[in-house]
Amino acid sequence: MSSEIEFKSPFIGKKVKLRAVEMDDLDDIMEHWNTYEMRIGLGKYIPESRQQREEWIKRVDKEMQKGEAYNLVILEKETGKFLGIVALKRVNYVSRTAFMSVAIYNPENQGKGYGTDAVECIMKIGFDVLNLHRLELHVYDFLVSGRHIYKKLGFKETGVRRKASFVAGKYVDDLVMDILVEEYRELNPI
Repeated sequence: MSSEIEFKSPFIGKKVKLRAVEMDDLDDIMEHWNTYEMRIGLGKYIPESRQQREEWIKRVDKEMQKGEAYNLVILEKETGKFLGIVALKRVNYVSRTAFMSVAIYNPENQGKGYGTDAVECIMKIGFDVLNLHRLELHVYDFLVSGRHIYKKLGFKETGVRRKASFVAGKYVDDLVMDILVEEYRELNPI
């Protein structure tokens, strides 16, 4: 690599750093995993056992080894404190696409820019490391702050899955958002 090229780790942001999920993360994951707010945000309404999360960690490790998905722990940059998970899932190397998700587990850590920073990092990983062409995500229509953040980062609303999710007793729309590599490059030139 030329010394003229400045390389900055996509795994380190302004506020967070990302790393692979490890079995040692289980206690931190379980601390807020089964709260009702967390369950609703994830669209997985039934609480899960510790054993189910252990199996999930084993599964995401295998998916990562195969290059099918990349689930990464979000840590606070300065303290190393567990914040949540950001992921690229359903990675398709033919179409060069992936589905993105992010979750900050403890409500006390939400609204502080950690999720935004984690999304910026996972976008760098998707576009600059994995050479993907398109990232997609779904967000409930009532999550206005999330939609605002994604738009700020360059995602476009491309569709609506009308009344596709049953959340807290009512049907809500799932908004489909995506960003193409050329749109990403306009906002983040190399």
